Amino acid sequence: MKQNNFNFLRFYFAFIVVIGHLIEISKIDALQKFSPYFSTYISVTAFFSISGFLITNSYLHTDTLKNYFAKRAARLLPAYMLVVVVCAVLLSLLSSYSFAEYFLHPQLFKYLAANLSFLNFIQPCLPGVFLGDGLTCDVNGALWTLKVEVSFYLLIPILLFFFQRIRRKYILLICIYFFSILYRNSLGHLADISGSGIYAMLSHQLPGFLSYFVSGIALYYYFQLFQRNKKLLFAIAIIGFVFERIMGWEILTPISLSIIVFVIAFSFKRLNAFAKHGDISYGIYIFHCPIIKVATDLGFFELYNPFLVAFGIISVVLFVGFISWHAVEKRFLVRTHSIRIQE
Repeated sequence: MKQNNFNFLRFYFAFIVVIGHLIEISKIDALQKFSPYFSTYISVTAFFSISGFLITNSYLHTDTLKNYFAKRAARLLPAYMLVVVVCAVLLSLLSSYSFAEYFLHPQLFKYLAANLSFLNFIQPCLPGVFLGDGLTCDVNGALWTLKVEVSFYLLIPILLFFFQRIRRKYILLICIYFFSILYRNSLGHLADISGSGIYAMLSHQLPGFLSYFVSGIALYYYFQLFQRNKKLLFAIAIIGFVFERIMGWEILTPISLSIIVFVIAFSFKRLNAFAKHGDISYGIYIFHCPIIKVATDLGFFELYNPFLVAFGIISVVLFVGFISWHAVEKRFLVRTHSIRIQE
């Protein structure tokens, strides 16, 4: 299991999300033709499958619950808190309010409270920021997935408590999987017939993505079976995934996508050392949205060649991700590892 391409895959999926959001947010006609090739939804759900596998492994190889949560907090919180606070401060430069009005505005404090507690939907906007034509006021549309990820972190000790105590784990895995499918599809149907956005929002909360997460858990517990039948499973998964994409279904897609991702993860050994100079995937994921929105708000796509602007944005995002890893994320991970050794 140690030899894998998860670092490459996380970077790849994060990069796809960056391009997908760049196309979506900029709304530049020249870029729209590339939209079908950069699915943010597939990338995000693939992340959840990978999390199911890796977080299960992390929990089962951590000696105490305290250390498990310490590791998860060290990986997630420092960069997350940084992006929330940095946006709150620096985007004052783009606000329609004066500095005094901005930093005393109740919406700023509500934004900080909501986003630092992962409740981004309560207050996604900052006072007077991103109010131009064609833009939504939300500062960082990518952060909603972190709420789901934190929920998975909290849920995994409970799930594994039961998994470790039953022989036929697949029964519980299948039950959770189809409960998640039923939850998401039922709320999606209600959203379609009612036109209410609340149902669509609820369908994207924790239960709705459990099917992807438990697919990752299932591949962890049945890893040897997966390895023995990898080629056959890959062929079946490709067929199932493509068929459901054509039909517009999402029943077997979670397990099909998970199998496809994991076949790639445990093939192509040359990619094993992809992140030896730094794991920047998390940094580029959480910082890219505000960077794209700033460039769009300032009218860069209208003023300059949109492809050059896109290239510039991608370069900045990659650089910020590199800085985030080396200046923030890695430091906290090293510190947490040192504390565990001392204990």
